[in-house]
Amino acid sequence: MYVDIRNDRAVFLCTGRVVYAHCGIIGLCEDMEVSEGYDGDFSDGEQLVGAEREELADYMIALWTRYREAV
Repeated sequence: MYVDIRNDRAVFLCTGRVVYAHCGIIGLCEDMEVSEGYDGDFSDGEQLVGAEREELADYMIALWTRYREAV
């Protein structure tokens, strides 16, 4: 199950939570802080719960895998 990216929104299927993600862009830095696009905090300062973190990680792994294989 992957988070559903719809335009500027990310919808977690496990919880129904909706967060802003400018143009569907989600980032992760080395200190494990998740951000959206380039202009803000992905979850408005609220921590993602375990199931949401897992869902987001699975989505990002699948997306990067598609990117690697498209080259």
